[in-house]
Amino acid sequence: MPGAMVLRSLLLTRARSPRHAAAVLAELPVYQIALWPDGWALGDDGAVSVHDTHAMAEARRWFALAGRNAQGRTHRPLCDVELHRAMRMHGVFVPRPVVDMAGRRFVSEQVASVAMQLVAGDWIGERRRALMSTPERALAERALAWTGSRHAGPLLPDTALQLLSQALADCIGEGLLPTADYRLRARADDGFGIRSCRCCIEADGDPDRLAQVRDALSTALIPWNRVVIRDGTAAPLITLQVRARCAASDGRHVG
Repeated sequence: MPGAMVLRSLLLTRARSPRHAAAVLAELPVYQIALWPDGWALGDDGAVSVHDTHAMAEARRWFALAGRNAQGRTHRPLCDVELHRAMRMHGVFVPRPVVDMAGRRFVSEQVASVAMQLVAGDWIGERRRALMSTPERALAERALAWTGSRHAGPLLPDTALQLLSQALADCIGEGLLPTADYRLRARADDGFGIRSCRCCIEADGDPDRLAQVRDALSTALIPWNRVVIRDGTAAPLITLQVRARCAASDGRHVG
């Protein structure tokens, strides 16, 4: 984790009173408020990479749905005001220009903040005031999030399997796990906005051995994984299930 991010994490965890927490929020740069709580990664070189938040991904779905509904329909499609009102009712409104920032990389925090301010300044002001109305809860939510330094966007099942296979090979090579017949499977899960992958590892062994496999692989994947916030809870983009191997099961064999 970059040094600047470590410093920010310490500041957040030290916010022990509503007044202190509000002061921390008031000093955060504009881009962090716009992408709250987990939509950015700050590199060692000071560059800011923009990731989807759960709200951004859900807002993108709404915009796409509105676009489809506007085509080939005889009745009047929702205008922008009506669409925004409906999105706010469901708690997923993010301005389209902010949603379109996903995947962008800015050379500095200042540049990122200026870009966000230009496209959604009024909304960001509203968002900061909303966060400061319950500052301790807002900072506690942000503290749940983390981004692996090697995370590189949405995962597909094939790339998740490659990543998991390499992590498993590394664990075996380091003597953390025994050489054995491991069977790996992965499937995409994008039912909640941001695409994630559910991975299943089957192996021989008792519950303690299976727990060892799960702990070793979960740790090995941290540099590539990412935790996003969904409704106030932390959700890793790569989830692991480890279970006893079945003779008839299929999947990629490693070991």
